[in-house]
Amino acid sequence: MSRDEWDVTRKTVGSLSMWIGSAALFAPRWIAGALGVRPDAARGDVALPLLVRLAAARNIAMGAALLVTPPPQARRTTEVALLLTALDAAAVWTSRATGDVRPRSAVLSGIVLAVASYGTARWHRR
Repeated sequence: MSRDEWDVTRKTVGSLSMWIGSAALFAPRWIAGALGVRPDAARGDVALPLLVRLAAARNIAMGAALLVTPPPQARRTTEVALLLTALDAAAVWTSRATGDVRPRSAVLSGIVLAVASYGTARWHRR
């Protein structure tokens, strides 16, 4: 991946992460519902907004880190982002196994993890 390709990728992923994090920060129940949390849980769970906002803050922080990290240090940032994405996917898949989230959440988590893994592997092959 050339330096220009990395620059475009890091800015795109960083900006997207910050936008999604911001939406989740201000509308946690809507985001949870859109991502497949059961409607009754999205409406009634008192802990849900806090948990979604914590994940949103992490997304915003990781997005900001990607936007300001120069290429040599970006390896560590992408590794941390991949680890967090894998943990998120594991949490969603565990919730799916207990019936707390819809199948689309598990599929979406798998797609996000696959894309993050591909991007990290591509970046590390440089």
